[in-house]
Amino acid sequence: MPGNNYPFQNKSIKDLRNEEWKDIPGFEGIYQASSLGRIKSLDRTILHARLGQQFVSGRILSQSIAENNNIKTGEPMIDLRVSLSMDGVQHYFNTRRLIYMTFVNKKINYQKDGLYVINKDGNGYNNKVKNLQLVTKSEKQKRVFTRDRQDSYLKIADRSKWPKTYGGYTRRKPIKQYTHRGKLIAKYESVSEASRQTGIGEKEIIQVAKGVYSQWNGYKWKYVNV
Repeated sequence: MPGNNYPFQNKSIKDLRNEEWKDIPGFEGIYQASSLGRIKSLDRTILHARLGQQFVSGRILSQSIAENNNIKTGEPMIDLRVSLSMDGVQHYFNTRRLIYMTFVNKKINYQKDGLYVINKDGNGYNNKVKNLQLVTKSEKQKRVFTRDRQDSYLKIADRSKWPKTYGGYTRRKPIKQYTHRGKLIAKYESVSEASRQTGIGEKEIIQVAKGVYSQWNGYKWKYVNV
């Protein structure tokens, strides 16, 4: 866990020094992103089954930490994640992508365009706008290689022209989760993220999305058309 030195750990609703807030595209009036890497919900009135309407105060959202160790160096690789809810459906995002999309370019389609947002200083906890950079897959791989974090050709080769197989392309596509009756539950940026959040295997999710199985553990999965 990081020390208490990063803005995303500060849960005070008060603005931090030099902090700027903007509406998150697609969630205007509900959620905002901060130039320092924080995410917050806004004050709003929602429907309530018993009261009719209920006022909900805005708050700073907690961000989960996804940590994987680099195969070569053993050093941790950090991704911060956040969940946004709209109309009863959970949407899961990589925080740095959400920040970049909000402040720099809201029209980026990461899956379709093959682009990545990276932390310039290599610190996944630091998602300030000025620390984010948009790169191509090739540029990202070159950066990994120059930082001596990978040395195998198979790990640094550009796979963009390789056949789209089960293990690669399909894992990166955004996907939706439904109940067995067809009610939408959540949307995930990728199969890997859906597997991490639900505990269901990537292979099983992909097989359902491809129509090999009708459902798995009571859930249906469908790829998002992008």
